[in-house]
Amino acid sequence: MEQHGLPTQNVLVPLAERVKVFGNMGDVLALLDYEHKQQSIYVSKFIAAAASGLFDAALNYLWDETIFELQKRIVRYDLEYFFDLAVTNPDKRKRLTTEEDLFQLNDDELIRGATEIGLISDLGYKHLDYIRYMRNWASAAHPNQNQITGLQLIGGSRPVSRR
Repeated sequence: MEQHGLPTQNVLVPLAERVKVFGNMGDVLALLDYEHKQQSIYVSKFIAAAASGLFDAALNYLWDETIFELQKRIVRYDLEYFFDLAVTNPDKRKRLTTEEDLFQLNDDELIRGATEIGLISDLGYKHLDYIRYMRNWASAAHPNQNQITGLQLIGGSRPVSRR
């Protein structure tokens, strides 16, 4: 990057921060059964991005896996009941009937609705809402100058501004 005149400062997270994430990786992955792991492409992308030191991208992949899994659980639970509680606008609700219609909801509506039907606890909702906030304001999802640390990636404090 430097050889081509590109920025190198604050691009990759230091190795010590990556080690923190990988120190917890085995215990977390042990919670997933083999079949689930075989279908978790975003978890693989998360690991690759974290290993590379691209925590802002890693957070996006972890969020994508979470939303994908939440959508599957909503479908298995009761899609119509979910839409009835999650979508307060009657006109919008009329247009939502199928699994594919879940993509018309934003992430906030999805996690709020999952909380309403009891798939997520109130505490779980708070955690997911915080991660959603980090994804929107400190990840590669949107341009920003915030740095995510290993502690934040595995469940810690607010993003550090690099201004």
